[in-house]
Amino acid sequence: MWWLLGLLLALIVGGLVLVGVRARRARRDWEARLAEAVAESAWLAHEFLPYALGAGPAVNRRDAWTAFQPRVQALVNNLNAVVATASKDRMPTVDRLRAAVSDVSSAMDGYAATGADNREALGAARQAQRQLEEALRVLRDRSDQRSHGS
Repeated sequence: MWWLLGLLLALIVGGLVLVGVRARRARRDWEARLAEAVAESAWLAHEFLPYALGAGPAVNRRDAWTAFQPRVQALVNNLNAVVATASKDRMPTVDRLRAAVSDVSSAMDGYAATGADNREALGAARQAQRQLEEALRVLRDRSDQRSHGS
């Protein structure tokens, strides 16, 4: 009879270990997906937007946006998935990043569609870029706090 109780206990412990391993793996996969999205967001903010919002003919802006819009849309889709599976404590900062990238995409649609002298569209795109920079900064600061607090 004791062996049956021991077997039951071993099954319970084994199940708990399995659940813990799966949860750790899912958390690691989510963190990797977030890191990829943050890297793409940083590229958008630090490399693409300065180029696209810089001086130059409107046709160059349209061509650049047309070329890179699928990459930005893939980033938005990735961030949507990351937000959908984020824990409650990570949700606000990740959702802020998702919203900022979506705003950049919308602003760039408007900016690329207008003439070179449309200051309003340029201002909206630059404001979206600043919001993206701020979202990245907040996310980085929160990550720093998490790593120092752990």
